[in-house]
Amino acid sequence: MGERQETVQAAGAAAQRGLVTHAVLVGLTPLIPVPVLDDVVKGYFRRRLVRALAASAGRALSDEDVSALAAEGGGGCLRGCVVQAVVYPLKKIFRKVFFFLEWKRAVDLTSQTYHFGYLTAYAMTGAGEGRPAPLDVRRAGDVAAAIEAVCREAPVKPVETAVGATFRQSRRVLSGAAGLLGQSLRRLAGRADPSRVAEAIEEVEPQEEREIEPVVARLQRSLAAVPDEHFRRLRQQLDARLGVQEESR
Repeated sequence: MGERQETVQAAGAAAQRGLVTHAVLVGLTPLIPVPVLDDVVKGYFRRRLVRALAASAGRALSDEDVSALAAEGGGGCLRGCVVQAVVYPLKKIFRKVFFFLEWKRAVDLTSQTYHFGYLTAYAMTGAGEGRPAPLDVRRAGDVAAAIEAVCREAPVKPVETAVGATFRQSRRVLSGAAGLLGQSLRRLAGRADPSRVAEAIEEVEPQEEREIEPVVARLQRSLAAVPDEHFRRLRQQLDARLGVQEESR
């Protein structure tokens, strides 16, 4: 029993570290000094996060389920590419303004991704006590829509505060990691081919994760101080949207 409990705790710790790492990687996307590719890179990291959480939960997901869970609402890459094409030239003119906005967006994206990943992990495992996991009773698309709604409506301040404080202490490291990724992506000449973007990321991935390791460790410590009540309410909101509690009684 003791060995099994230690194994479960170790798996949980690995999943948490993977979640924080991916949240930081997604947060870096506004800082990548290559226009147009932000959304493609973000999508890559979101899909990889979903796969990593599924592996930690011992759950096999189809490619369709991964895509459904990782998808975001809104205009997607097309809209993002158009906006970037218009905004990028302005960044050189209003450098100081955009510097502040990009860092704010980096904090926001990291906070949002952490909430997204936390709820996705919960959807795969559930709360135990004989209750089914949300993904056991609902389609991946329905779960994804419910997670998006909860993330949109729930207060993110407790996590956002932890992320903001960590990022303020780590700007040089984060800028360096984003620049490293940007160097690899520049070879694509702005072409948003997902397979080539994935190859470019994978080339520098080990070095990039080493770069952000101190940031991940610092953020984990900060997140550990967020009251569990915040996450309990997130779980309750997701259960309520999906009707999981009602059906399991």
